[in-house]
Amino acid sequence: MDVLKDFGKRIKELRINSGMTQEALATRADLDRSYVGAIERGEKNLSLVNIEKLANAMGIDLYYLFEDERFAARLASVKKELKKPLESRFVCLVNLEAQLLWLKITGPLTESDVAHISKYVKSQILLMEKGEIKMLIDNRLMVKEGQAFVFNPDAYDAWEELQIWLIPHLKRVAVLCNSKFMQNQLERMANRSGIVSISRRIFNGNFEAGNKEAYAFLGITEDQLPQENARQTEI
Repeated sequence: MDVLKDFGKRIKELRINSGMTQEALATRADLDRSYVGAIERGEKNLSLVNIEKLANAMGIDLYYLFEDERFAARLASVKKELKKPLESRFVCLVNLEAQLLWLKITGPLTESDVAHISKYVKSQILLMEKGEIKMLIDNRLMVKEGQAFVFNPDAYDAWEELQIWLIPHLKRVAVLCNSKFMQNQLERMANRSGIVSISRRIFNGNFEAGNKEAYAFLGITEDQLPQENARQTEI
């Protein structure tokens, strides 16, 4: 096994899964783009400092770079999904009686998409009782051709801003993740935003088991979930 080539392939697959170009990764990691290209080709023996820069740029912990969870490198699939209308990638459902907001995200989002979503979510939150709102966010259908993918860092930055605004309004929030990659990214985000104390990020290959854990954490039943024909997203 060529350690450098294997590590370079790992960086490339995570970068592409995040919807990032080499230039974007280099900028966020404060590294030269040609250097990042050489890393991905297995031509550079990195220092631990630069490995940590790459991990931070992708919003993940250093240890996750060495996890066995792998992804196919298909940036074209992400770009194709982004061309679909936002309404086909995001649905927001509300149960005012249960003070429950349910977000379902089924495709990648851009920074602009998150800005639209934030505006809509805030408008719904302001109709509910401050400090008593429960939120369920389901990202598990962010999968294309069997390949799970995550949001790009710019979209995550915008989402983190929304989290900070949400904190005083929420009682609890459960986030269902499609991979350990997403779970790790969102764990870091939750710690940065401060929402970690009232939230839980759940990754479970068994959908039903994941649902049960989320419902138990939120203190809700499946019957309280709003229906698809109720208060859907209009953005």
